[in-house]
Amino acid sequence: MDKQSFVRAFNNEDTYRMAKLFEALVRAGNYEFPFVVEEFYTPLVWSAVIKMKEFRHITVLGEEFLERRIFCVNWEGLSPLKILEIKNLQPAVKLEHKDYLGALLGLGIQRDKFGDLFVQQDVAYVIVFEEMGSYVKEHLYAAGKCPVETTLYAYEEKVKELKPSLQKFEAVVASKRLDVIVAELAQTSRGKAVELIDRGLVLLNYQECKEKSKELKPEDTLTIRRKGKFKVGEVLKETQKGNLRMEFYKFL
Repeated sequence: MDKQSFVRAFNNEDTYRMAKLFEALVRAGNYEFPFVVEEFYTPLVWSAVIKMKEFRHITVLGEEFLERRIFCVNWEGLSPLKILEIKNLQPAVKLEHKDYLGALLGLGIQRDKFGDLFVQQDVAYVIVFEEMGSYVKEHLYAAGKCPVETTLYAYEEKVKELKPSLQKFEAVVASKRLDVIVAELAQTSRGKAVELIDRGLVLLNYQECKEKSKELKPEDTLTIRRKGKFKVGEVLKETQKGNLRMEFYKFL
């Protein structure tokens, strides 16, 4: 596979960034020492790369519940990642995911330079590389209108504490088909949902799925680009009109 073919495989991603990734992955194939690409990639990217025969030597690092993961080769032992804790020093004022995310982006940091962000009460945890974590520690003093305190931990020290926050809700759908449920979760029309699926913007269990009629089952994870990530729950009951009342969970 040449660079142009690789870039074309990711027509929803930044062309320059994908070209850089291709070059890094090719170089990594010649390394006998541990090497990490120090950027985080969404499931649309890493799930596709690991299927490419040219990059069978590449490993994806990241827990199963993490959406943004990293590429590496020959890596053994402790993780190259760190976990940055951002503590709200004014807990009477509740900070949300968007407040912490905005604070990081406000430092001029590109989104691909840090991984998943979790909010637990008055603390946020961010997956980072050590250099970026140290930079944030030095420059981040507030999130929203609240002062914050930052601490950088070894990945292994905190990762077990990270659990996605899920918001449960119910919805009535005509069936368990992928296109039907995507339309409901994305709050769009069936036609627009089909377009999202055809463009590769919908992932089922972190893998691209273009089978519009595929029936979803409990515990399936759906990632819809720019709409969020969801987990499919149980069918609660069938309505008088033959529709299904189902439970879903949105990752916050």
